[in-house]
Amino acid sequence: MGNPYLIEGPALISFSGGRTSAYMLWHILDAHGGALPDDVHVCFANTGKEREETLRFVHECATRWAVRVHWLEFRSRKTSLAIEDRFEEVGFNSASRSGEPFETLIRDKQYTPNAVARWCTQELKVRVLKWYMLSLGYDAWANVVGIRADEPSRIERGQRPNKERWHNLHPLNEAGVTNRDVRTFWAAQDFDLQLLPFEGNCDGCFLKARPKLWEVERTKPGTLQWWADMEVVGKGRFVTEYSYAELIRDVRRQPDLFAGGLFDGDPDMDAECGLWCDGGAA
Repeated sequence: MGNPYLIEGPALISFSGGRTSAYMLWHILDAHGGALPDDVHVCFANTGKEREETLRFVHECATRWAVRVHWLEFRSRKTSLAIEDRFEEVGFNSASRSGEPFETLIRDKQYTPNAVARWCTQELKVRVLKWYMLSLGYDAWANVVGIRADEPSRIERGQRPNKERWHNLHPLNEAGVTNRDVRTFWAAQDFDLQLLPFEGNCDGCFLKARPKLWEVERTKPGTLQWWADMEVVGKGRFVTEYSYAELIRDVRRQPDLFAGGLFDGDPDMDAECGLWCDGGAA
């Protein structure tokens, strides 16, 4: 078997901003002698709800490893617009930090996504990355995704045939990489993603369990307010069983009830957004 980290273009490396995809990026760079081929592109799709720690981490990886990461943001679904006008390339300083791309999409659709209709992933990440590659003139490409060998269900989904222009590559799976390998790698580095495992890249993702969302609001009060506001804008709930306003109210009434760092010490957890927000298609 050849080196799974040697990527032949045209290819898109999907960088989620988590430790696992950063680990993958480092090994791909290493396999290529530190410089990627011109037709291999590293992209980070920012929804505006990624945590500041995630944005800093993406920026630091790019700076320390001397690799260009294209920061992309959704702007419009209008098919009357040219593909390159439906998204915008930004950077660390200009990236949205208050949910602007996500809010634009919710206002356009006039309803909120949820676990069944999870269009936030599809529209804000998958489609934006597709638009970027199409804007460069590619008809087909490899989509390189950071899914580990110990995530078999995600690997199975990612390997299903699709009708898109890309085929998925999973170099971490081919290399047999597990979460333990990723943790060992980052323990030896002099920088890291400054997130606790329960926090995740997307600050209030509705795929997180209710106790995790309580803990997010308890440790950083106000984090869930944007989500509560969007339930008003979208005239619906992200989660059927409860509203984000209720989550906030729960924590304000009994903050000590949710104290204790319930998830901090779990060595099998990772802050990778893919654990909740499946990036298998991009």
